Amino acid sequence: MCHIVKQNYSGLIPVFFLLIILQVIPSLVTAQETKPFWPLQKAPKYVVTCKIQNFSDVGEMNLAQSVSGLAAKSVNEGSSDEGVWLNCRNANYKTYYQSLIKRIAAKERGLFSVWELVGRYQQRGIIDGYILYDVNRRDNSINLATIYASIKNGVLIDISQEATAIRKGLPKLYDATKSTFDLKAFQSVSGQLNSNLLVVANPRFSNNKDFAIAHKCAIYYGVDSLYLNILNWIQPLSPIIGWNVGDEFKQIEPCTSRGLVNIPADWCENLALLSAASSRQPAKVKSINPGLINWQEDKNYEAFVMSDGDNLQWTFGSFIYSRDYWNNRANAAIPMSFTACPVNLVQAADDVYDQLVQSQQANVSVVEYGAGYFYPDLFGRKTKDGEKLLRTYAKKINAQLKLTGVKVFGFICKDISSAGALKAYQIYAEELEGITGIIAVQYSPYNGGHGKIFWVKNKDGIEIPVITAKYQLWANLKSNGSGNPVELADLINQDDAPAVGKTKQLNWTIVHAWSQYYNENEDVPNNERVAMKGARGVTPVKWTKQLLDKTVKVISIEELLWRLRMQHNSVDTKSVIDHSQF
Repeated sequence: MCHIVKQNYSGLIPVFFLLIILQVIPSLVTAQETKPFWPLQKAPKYVVTCKIQNFSDVGEMNLAQSVSGLAAKSVNEGSSDEGVWLNCRNANYKTYYQSLIKRIAAKERGLFSVWELVGRYQQRGIIDGYILYDVNRRDNSINLATIYASIKNGVLIDISQEATAIRKGLPKLYDATKSTFDLKAFQSVSGQLNSNLLVVANPRFSNNKDFAIAHKCAIYYGVDSLYLNILNWIQPLSPIIGWNVGDEFKQIEPCTSRGLVNIPADWCENLALLSAASSRQPAKVKSINPGLINWQEDKNYEAFVMSDGDNLQWTFGSFIYSRDYWNNRANAAIPMSFTACPVNLVQAADDVYDQLVQSQQANVSVVEYGAGYFYPDLFGRKTKDGEKLLRTYAKKINAQLKLTGVKVFGFICKDISSAGALKAYQIYAEELEGITGIIAVQYSPYNGGHGKIFWVKNKDGIEIPVITAKYQLWANLKSNGSGNPVELADLINQDDAPAVGKTKQLNWTIVHAWSQYYNENEDVPNNERVAMKGARGVTPVKWTKQLLDKTVKVISIEELLWRLRMQHNSVDTKSVIDHSQF
């Protein structure tokens, strides 16, 4: 006979659910920590192109930006499936567009004028009317109008365009010509805005209004009391897209101290569409195999790293295809290293990121430059727990670094040797998994650390280096460790000479991206040199390399970091190399 035994599960049910909760909560926390910090833009099924008649007409450009932004917003809200691409003068964007269409598998629906698109989206209920502003004011009333465009689904109409708007049956939804963007005006709309994003935009230009409208966020320009109030309102770890006015430190520090991240993107175009997400995994950047390094070589070593790679709009605009920089023929032979922004690119523009990866030359190293511009030593100091914020942001960076395959991380500090900087180094070492090492630049001068090395342990207890720049290749800069190609080569040769036959020198030079030089070794009359525009970027690095002693070898920053690790602790370094896949 089968005996049925009754069991009482009443005491087990809470335990069962408790176990589930204990498993779910950590995964939810991890998902939140590693969630991308750019807002999600849904991909449209169809794309139309807006033909711009006059690129210098800010009124037309603002109108087109508002049409594109409202289209992207309607895709996010699920009320439409069509995005708008704005024609660009920059030929590079044609490549991005073609890549975008293929990546999101969108169908093209043709070319339209901006007013044709206004009528098209008015009929579809995407545009409800217009927001009036005066382009000649060139102040934040234009940015206030942009906020209302998003809130009220209205296109931006300059006073010179109003008669056309009325003729086309568009009702006026808000008049910004009679408004001042002050604290009261902001407080009246803040409850309807996305507090996880801020766009900073010069009212004289149209850029990024599409992005602000698509994500219903605040948009402002200037570093004043209202800006500080907006920063206090924005949620920590949010991106600030664009570039503000005035002194660099004075505009970055207020954001940094509140746990916010600046992303220089003031001249980006079509962000509202290029940021459309897809499920595919991005390709990884090229990285070196340390197992192939010649450890028996008897040299002093120097790496050259290009500055300003956190500049997203530069990457969009001319960096990738420029013979001054990424496309220079000397890159592989130097070999050159570049600070860049892959962590932001894979969130904001997969198609631009693809071009960067596909065109990466052999031996060229990529450094993720901070995942935005902020000073980690000052991060979140005006919040309740800045250290926790920095660690959370580092986890977010780590998730994106894994996608890109970048092995070197870099950033700018206000004070490279401060207690805040040392704590930041430790946090990065613990949270950025699998990185080879870290490079650190001081705000001013860039080589303020003079080659000093800090050793910090990662989660596995392995020490990795944080090495500061020793030299600056910077035109006509009279500062310690700085100079033009001839001056810099002399400095490196003099400093490295005593190391022959002893512990080898391992240093790196930060290359000021915008400095221009003529080749001092060329036989050119002085009067002609004055008129010469000069070379910038990689070519001056090539000239510097040609002047280095034979005892000095130029290597990538990634190899330099591996050599530092081997010199510092050969046992641990060999173990890491032997047990890792490259």
